Amino acid sequence: MNIIKNIKDLKNDLLLNKNTGTLAWIMHRVTGLLLTLYIFMHLCVLGSELWWGAGAFDALMGNFHKPVFKAMEFCLIGVIGYHIINGIRIILADFLIKTRGQKKLFWLFMVILAAGMIFTLIFFVQDILNK
Repeated sequence: MNIIKNIKDLKNDLLLNKNTGTLAWIMHRVTGLLLTLYIFMHLCVLGSELWWGAGAFDALMGNFHKPVFKAMEFCLIGVIGYHIINGIRIILADFLIKTRGQKKLFWLFMVILAAGMIFTLIFFVQDILNK
């Protein structure tokens, strides 16, 4: 029940403080949680060979070439990219620019991330269409 209260608090915080900093803070926390969940799933897939044998691992790996998993992989790249870029922005804000330029820096980094995701999407679409 405490998790539901925390989610409601995050929603209320975003609604009450409609600014770039709050959005960046919430997105950084959400992407951090998603990356934590991903690393556990990743370790389970890699450990499947030890637990159930090479056949189970090969079957799992065969599933990962389907378009649904390619879309999830694309989303994972976006989550990783956002978390990295926002982490760099936080470091720059803490040590160099303080608070004056954070909003501009956030949107500059979002444009860079969007350009990178569009570039990545080209390769994902080509990979899906070639199969």
